[in-house]
Amino acid sequence: MRATIPQHKKPNLLMRRALLVQWVLVWTAVLVAYAAFGRATAQPVMSGGLIAISGSALLWLRWWQSNKRVQADAQQAVRAVYRTGLERFVLVVLLLALGLSYFKHAAAALLAGFVLGQLAWLIGISISGASKIKD
Repeated sequence: MRATIPQHKKPNLLMRRALLVQWVLVWTAVLVAYAAFGRATAQPVMSGGLIAISGSALLWLRWWQSNKRVQADAQQAVRAVYRTGLERFVLVVLLLALGLSYFKHAAAALLAGFVLGQLAWLIGISISGASKIKD
């Protein structure tokens, strides 16, 4: 007999699955970069992937927080979406700037890791079915 997941828990589980898929794909890419090009390339790839994961984690956190609060009206909900988008943009820009300036990572490898992390998030959303969530 198959256990059913309560409807209110399902989106949370799907988002966590998407993050897990993203995590696994990013670390797989880091291991491949390490095996193929060495540590000097694997570190920026890892940093770029972790930046993408942090942006996805922020999305999940804001989604989780919004489910705990009841939005008064549509305008308030739209403001929350814009604020989350702005927060994610600022977080990614700051972390990329930190990786390029302070850690002196190679730009191509850092951006490749970031792009791969973003692609992994899309794959994770597609695989987990989180894109079919209807609130």
